[in-house]
Amino acid sequence: METVNDRMTHPVLSIEQDKTVKNAAEIIYSKRVGSLLVTENENHIGIITKTDLMTRVLIKDLDAKTIKVSEVMSSPLYTIDSGESLEAAREMLREKSIRHLTVTRNDEVVGILSIKDL
Repeated sequence: METVNDRMTHPVLSIEQDKTVKNAAEIIYSKRVGSLLVTENENHIGIITKTDLMTRVLIKDLDAKTIKVSEVMSSPLYTIDSGESLEAAREMLREKSIRHLTVTRNDEVVGILSIKDL
């Protein structure tokens, strides 16, 4: 049986909450990923995604050079253990109406699982 561990993206890329949305967009583009975990003092506090960039910045015509990641990130993070089944992940995504899960192992973040990974 495939587990979350088999499909997750790793290593996890992150950005500090006080960086600008432009900084986040540059990382997302250059690393070819769909999301970044947002950190505060090395603790994961949220996530910023391509969708967040479109719906919370571009559509509202906000200045990506001045808006902070913390102003447009999604929070709280929803997590799933790396050993869980893909069906459990699908169910959690559906229940929470979200597109990304933070994957943990022994309470440590080890990856990201996107709805696209399923």
